[in-house]
Amino acid sequence: MAIMLALTFSAGPAASAAPATLKAPFASAASVVAQAAAKAPPGSVEVTLDQSQVTTTVGARLTVKSRIVNPGSVSTDSLVAHLNVASLDGVYVDLEDWSADVTRSLAPLAPGASTSLSWEFQAVNTGNFGVYVVVLPSRTDPAGTAPPVASSPVHVTVAGKPTLTAGGALPVVVLIPVLLGLAACAAWLRRRRGVRPGR
Repeated sequence: MAIMLALTFSAGPAASAAPATLKAPFASAASVVAQAAAKAPPGSVEVTLDQSQVTTTVGARLTVKSRIVNPGSVSTDSLVAHLNVASLDGVYVDLEDWSADVTRSLAPLAPGASTSLSWEFQAVNTGNFGVYVVVLPSRTDPAGTAPPVASSPVHVTVAGKPTLTAGGALPVVVLIPVLLGLAACAAWLRRRRGVRPGR
């Protein structure tokens, strides 16, 4: 069962510790949730994904769903949600190759309200990747002061497509001449017996 975690980046002096929370798959789930709850200021949100790990092949199209919740007692500002892909192997990632739809604008969320978003992307590189969603206040909203919030990443393992090896191609190469030879032998036997094809 996928473990859904909500990671909240705090503003101010504690912001320097935020990158460490991106290593959620290697940390205790209870510890991460507790830290997120302790840091969440009024007006912030929680972001969770419906999966924690995916194994696929290059070229495959995948979909993850994010859920954004306002657990506080005041409404949020207008929000922007952004899909991100980070290589865990140091491989360069061109986000536009993975998805053409990476940014969504959201209306303010009332206290206790939530919204869900589906994100479709294509695995264009082999290797290990972290796919996550960041939600931050809209820059068009002058009151946008809440810190950005990131979901825990989905660990996506992308393997290369299997190719036809010489061993796999050999039966096809051998089988066709054999079938043609058998057909020729059958026709020769029919002629010897005076039987015309089609009778």
